[in-house]
Amino acid sequence: MRIATWTLPALLVLPLMAAAPVSGGEASAGAPTSSTLGTDWIVSSGDNVCGVSDARQISNPAKVSYDSLLSDTAELKEMKKKGIDKDSPEGQILHNKGVDRVRKAAKSVMTDKSHCSVWKKITSRSGQSVPDITEAVRAQL
Repeated sequence: MRIATWTLPALLVLPLMAAAPVSGGEASAGAPTSSTLGTDWIVSSGDNVCGVSDARQISNPAKVSYDSLLSDTAELKEMKKKGIDKDSPEGQILHNKGVDRVRKAAKSVMTDKSHCSVWKKITSRSGQSVPDITEAVRAQL
């Protein structure tokens, strides 16, 4: 059997590519990460509600009491009233609709008040305060 000369370099590279380590490793897959290098803001990607999510791009953030807002949505009130388990198919659908409702309301207030992002939790290394827009978002729900 004769191998074409153009396949020889590919055959030499394939074993090297297969053995290359994956950056981050298995333990960090799916885990929330902090984007804090070279910035004043200390955030976790899982705490972003809407807007920019890279800490280096944050210029005028806001924060909300997310759990309080979520529990005030019609969807979560219905779950509580009917005793629907969050892990049931119906509960997951209602919970996701509630999350979407909070995100849309937060985005509307964020845009109106010229914020770049809304966070569940955000702190500043320099002690800069972050406005809480929870009540404005609640009014949009």
